Amino acid sequence: MSDSSPAQFLTIGHRGAGGEKFENSRSGFEHAIELDIDAIELDVRAAKGELWVIHDDDLDRLTGESGFFHELEDPASIRLKNGEAIPRLRDILDLCWGKMPLNIEIKSLDTAVLVNNLLCEYPTLEPNPVFPWILISSFDHRQLLQLRLEHCPWALAPAISGVPMQPNTLIEQLQPYSWHIDDKYLDVELIQNIQAHGVRVIVYTINHISFARKLKAMGIDGIFTDLPSTLRHID
Repeated sequence: MSDSSPAQFLTIGHRGAGGEKFENSRSGFEHAIELDIDAIELDVRAAKGELWVIHDDDLDRLTGESGFFHELEDPASIRLKNGEAIPRLRDILDLCWGKMPLNIEIKSLDTAVLVNNLLCEYPTLEPNPVFPWILISSFDHRQLLQLRLEHCPWALAPAISGVPMQPNTLIEQLQPYSWHIDDKYLDVELIQNIQAHGVRVIVYTINHISFARKLKAMGIDGIFTDLPSTLRHID
């Protein structure tokens, strides 16, 4: 478990600030880092021995190109629809290290070790009292288990869509900082069970302030949002 202990309802910029700037773009991260929010979430895929910040494997939505990201010979040659290059994870780490906590969500297979190895190149930081400086999450819980078995020093978080099987077993194995759940599956009993184990519950992706207030009133620990400028303070 992380030694960070949040004192407030957490607001995390989803894909940087995906509703305000182009998602997972450097300009989006530069924008989000200036906001009074608790962390930034980004997506990572491995290709050609490098880690790249991009959500989709299919290139069409984000780049207008045909084909798949994992098949690219030179990912650096592709541009996002806003004209920017696809960021390397190391470039965003350089931008944010010690300034803004990051939730790195692993999207591609066999990527966890690459992420851990890259993070180990960076200097140690004093603990952040609100949110871990680095939180690694994934819907592929096998990769998180691999990190835990290899004594990864970073905080971990399983992400789910739907109702999980045997959540207590996964919590015991992972000892996660948080658990990330879909806003369409707000099972109160599940949420209370997760929190009873000392694990935070963070809901994605919330873009309406009224819903965010409802979640806070329910006892949810925080949200991912595409609109962090609007939802950075939930009263």
